[in-house]
Amino acid sequence: MPNLLTTLKQQIDALEQLVNFSDFPEYQEYYFDEQLFNNNKVITDRSFYLEKIKQTYTALTQCVLSQKLTQMTFLSESLVNQIEALTRELATHQLRQKQPETCIEETLSEKHARHLDYLRRLQEMKYELELSTDSLDYKKIATVDNRIYRCEQAIQKIELEMESDV
Repeated sequence: MPNLLTTLKQQIDALEQLVNFSDFPEYQEYYFDEQLFNNNKVITDRSFYLEKIKQTYTALTQCVLSQKLTQMTFLSESLVNQIEALTRELATHQLRQKQPETCIEETLSEKHARHLDYLRRLQEMKYELELSTDSLDYKKIATVDNRIYRCEQAIQKIELEMESDV
């Protein structure tokens, strides 16, 4: 296990060098799933995510020392997912679209239609998960249910805006 921790530490150090010596544009949008880094705010500073990775690593090493197997499993999966996500973000940053200088406003009805399409796709995703021949993954279904709920809330908000504009 100490060899694996050493390997993880080396990957984190390499990732830190990438973050520190790279000049990436910042975007005002979510980079990652909220639960991955336990954060629900739009944070464009990649060093914040690196610190979260270091915190997870520290917690993992403490669990290894105290031999808490369940927490070790969870934290190791979280750490690998965090490292993978930040690495992927750093590797694909140039693919992100730059903010256009001229902003094209969409109408409320276009926004409403877009959200209805999101809702439809989320409901299809949930339906496919429920019909899956594999065992039901209740965590994924709960995640999709949460997204459906947030999408429905956004649709209601848009509809209220549309009513107030009329």
